[in-house]
Amino acid sequence: MQKSMSQDQLHLGQQNQAQKSARRFIQAQLITTIVLSATLLIYDFTVAYSALVGGLIATLASAWFAIKVFRVKPKETPETLLATFYVGEIYKFVLTGAMFVIVFVLIKPLNVVALLGIYFLIHMTPAMVNVFSRESLVKENAGNVRDKEN
Repeated sequence: MQKSMSQDQLHLGQQNQAQKSARRFIQAQLITTIVLSATLLIYDFTVAYSALVGGLIATLASAWFAIKVFRVKPKETPETLLATFYVGEIYKFVLTGAMFVIVFVLIKPLNVVALLGIYFLIHMTPAMVNVFSRESLVKENAGNVRDKEN
């Protein structure tokens, strides 16, 4: 009984950490989209709103996937969790495709290079967040080691 309880607590802790990471990634995607689009306003209005739309497509699809995946209880079987990931990813592709179709049909004029460029760049944001998070952890740990040595 005690072992089961601690495993449940461990799973909840891991899920909470994963949810925090997902939230941090989505916030970073949204902030990056807004900053890049605002910066591109200096260059051209069409480029700026095309970039905004591309970034929002990537961010909304990621947010929807995170909501879908983290709805599942951590007590579910591994098979159920895996199926949820697969279904979530399939729906993410469908949602992304639908958003692109809507954008290409409804928004004129559109700068396709800005739209797709920012879309792909925003997909790289979680990787960059991980790199910067690890660098800050390494610096923090190095500072802690120096403090202990002194």
